[in-house]
Amino acid sequence: MGLLEAILGGFIINFLGVNARYHFLKIFNKNLKKEDLKNDQEDIGASFSQGFYNFFIGLLVFCIVSIGLMYIAYRLNLL
Repeated sequence: MGLLEAILGGFIINFLGVNARYHFLKIFNKNLKKEDLKNDQEDIGASFSQGFYNFFIGLLVFCIVSIGLMYIAYRLNLL
């Protein structure tokens, strides 16, 4: 279970969460970099908050994409 958890956690947090936040916040701040949104900062509070936001947004995007794929599969009578 540890490997699956690490893969999905890394995918949800480090890929979906960071990229979704980056593309949304890039609309408002043109000077934003992806490194600003990752939790590699030395400040413990900032590191925790960035990781929490990345996880929450990544989980939300993962759920929306999963529901969308299931809906498409249902409409194409694949389920």
